[in-house]
Amino acid sequence: MKKKYKCEIDCAACADKVEQAIKKVDGVEDAQVNFLMQKFTLTADSEHFDEILEKAIKAGKHAEADFEVYVK
Repeated sequence: MKKKYKCEIDCAACADKVEQAIKKVDGVEDAQVNFLMQKFTLTADSEHFDEILEKAIKAGKHAEADFEVYVK
């Protein structure tokens, strides 16, 4: 399953750092953090997607404290 979210990230280097941290989370198939569009895209197993999303956001915040994801 692939979902896109609005996010807040301060710079391109920060976005890359967050993206690399999220890609290391178990269950994450792919992740993209786009600084210019302020978008976060996560691809993960649909059966455990919400759990993986929580871990991904936590990993992103650990890598860059200012990283915010707006989940509807």
